Amino acid sequence: YVYGPVFQGLRAVWRSERDVYAEVTLPEQAAADGFGLHPAVLDAALHPIGLTGLLGGDDGGAVLPFAWSGVRLHATGATTLRVRLTPTDDGGIAVAVFDTAGQPVLTADSLVLRPVTTDQLGAGVPDVAQSLFAVEWVPLPDAESGTTAAAAELVWGWHGQVAGELPAVVVAELPTPDDAVGVVEATHAASVLVLGWVQEWLADAATEGSRLVVVTRGATDGSDLAAAAVWGLVRSAQSEHPHRFVLLDLDDDTHYDSDQGSELGRILSAVLDSGESEIAVRAGGLYVRRLVRAGTGRLSLSGSDGLSAGLDAGGTVVVTGGTGVLGGLVARHLVTAHGVGHLLLLSRQGLAAAGAAELVGELTGLGARVRVVACDVADRDALAEVLAGVPAEHPVVGVVHTAGVLDDGVVEALTPRRLETVLRAKADAAWWLHELTRDADLGLFVVYSSAAATLGSPGQGNYAAANAVLDALALRRQAAGLVGQSLAWGLW
Repeated sequence: YVYGPVFQGLRAVWRSERDVYAEVTLPEQAAADGFGLHPAVLDAALHPIGLTGLLGGDDGGAVLPFAWSGVRLHATGATTLRVRLTPTDDGGIAVAVFDTAGQPVLTADSLVLRPVTTDQLGAGVPDVAQSLFAVEWVPLPDAESGTTAAAAELVWGWHGQVAGELPAVVVAELPTPDDAVGVVEATHAASVLVLGWVQEWLADAATEGSRLVVVTRGATDGSDLAAAAVWGLVRSAQSEHPHRFVLLDLDDDTHYDSDQGSELGRILSAVLDSGESEIAVRAGGLYVRRLVRAGTGRLSLSGSDGLSAGLDAGGTVVVTGGTGVLGGLVARHLVTAHGVGHLLLLSRQGLAAAGAAELVGELTGLGARVRVVACDVADRDALAEVLAGVPAEHPVVGVVHTAGVLDDGVVEALTPRRLETVLRAKADAAWWLHELTRDADLGLFVVYSSAAATLGSPGQGNYAAANAVLDALALRRQAAGLVGQSLAWGLW
């Protein structure tokens, strides 16, 4: 057994013929606030079990706590405890914990232990690849059997066009952007438009018995980044308000008469009968989104999933948010694991950022040549100027976009400005990086996305929208034969 400093609270032990007694104290670096009984001090109270004769076995293995019964917490806030451990007839341990005045803090009728071998512990450590997941679209079973929503029950264009009682299904289709509108502008406009739809829908008590179906095209294959942003935003709204919204993405082969909606009626019947909240229609088939375990190729520059076979060691890799915590981790990894010799770290503060000088010193000590530039990567002109200044003898060969901004709030509290703030740092910057390096011979183009976009995190509608754009951009690049990988990080 090896314990870290917070779990080294055992101070004294006594043993009688049957019982084991101990004194344990919560180490100073651990705060007791917020706990009925701090887990570290409770854990330390169990360490003397070794003196009861119940620890270990003939095979040299160990035993670990397995199941508690009859647990009662009598008092809270204690940080110094007196403990009595008594073997029970069923092979367990009875636990009694008191404060220094002798008042009971916790009692347990029995704690059952189970043996574990070192082989078992080793088997519990998963292959790294097994902890990674990717999104795949799979056919919706029995998609033809839907009967819930007939075409006559559908209402098109809910805003200002529905009089009287709302039906069970209301459809609002995202307009196709004008070809003259740029990707960034279209993404912001679509996000603001649909935010208004969602907020109006939630504010109207008459909608409580209906579902709003948001119809898009190109949201799931990277062909329309604005539609992808809408999916991220609505996905969060779905998490906050279950059963109120449905996302439906159509392909160019799916046509319908918006006055009648007969084809869409068949589709929606299947969608609503399935209980799925997200559906993509492809070549007449209905597909649903699933998480599947990713292959090891997603971990390295292996030439699969939008990654190159390698990086030119003489080239420059650009890292946005390069002086932040994530940017620093990426920079170190690029140098130590991939032999990158030239780094261009971009951040708003540049060398004035906290820890930036130390990071440069560390990377330089690892053999890299590092340049730090203050640049707002969401400003296309400023970014273009910085990239144009990269020496021709060390051209840009890789891009890693870690920069981002948070402005969390439930969907009712979001505003166009709060959307813009987060979209700008994440999505706008990613698009400009893509556009300005599209003709470069890149071996790496990685964007740091978030599980917020994949899962629809409550309270992060703007963040989910921005990161959904990053996911879609990676798909677009791959479809165009360019390197591109979106990493949707969860908890670090």
